[in-house]
Amino acid sequence: MQFFETTQGTMVLGSLIAIMGVLFGLGGAILVGLSRRLRLVRHRKSSMQRDIAMRTILALDDFVGEAYMAVHDTPEFNRNDPGQFAFHADSPLFVLPSNVDWSEIKQELAEELQWLPNRVQNVVDGLQSLDLSLPGNGDFFQHRQEDFSRLGLDALFLIDRLSAAYGVKRPERPPYYSPEAGFRKKIAETEAFWRRRRGSLSAVPQDGSNVTPLFGSAAAAVRDQFSDPLAE
Repeated sequence: MQFFETTQGTMVLGSLIAIMGVLFGLGGAILVGLSRRLRLVRHRKSSMQRDIAMRTILALDDFVGEAYMAVHDTPEFNRNDPGQFAFHADSPLFVLPSNVDWSEIKQELAEELQWLPNRVQNVVDGLQSLDLSLPGNGDFFQHRQEDFSRLGLDALFLIDRLSAAYGVKRPERPPYYSPEAGFRKKIAETEAFWRRRRGSLSAVPQDGSNVTPLFGSAAAAVRDQFSDPLAE
């Protein structure tokens, strides 16, 4: 300790203090730089996630609109051939945004989004596989309305999850347009149809034929659901 009381010791002590000050200063500068870098990385990641969420929400909302039009579309029947009809709206398709790194968002959410185009296409393929020559058009109308309504509800649910997870505003709609309510109503109508179908089948005698009640019920459901605009 006496050494530091000498002139030489005082100079050495001063040098040590200066060196420690420089080291603390460098350490502080490094920590500040790292902190700023981390904030920048987080900001960039957050901005990328919000961009992915925004683009995906817009794509989902487009699908919701197309699905709503499809399930509420009234076909035009050929008066000379009731088995022929035409829709005004095409079957909806869902296309994911391009050039997206889905690993940037939550894995479960990303997987559900990536599966959705396949689920939509499978419904389209399934509808095309139905035999429309059967009475009641093979329940084509009921399946089309129910399946696209359920997919529309799933798309709305995904919009809500993306919005909540990444702080993106939900699409604004006029008060008279509620896709969720429309989809739920169509699902309720088709579920009621399937219940009536099961009731008709259970009422058929065991030793009788079920052809007339079954097909008659399906044909009546189609007539009730879509009135022929060409009928007098």
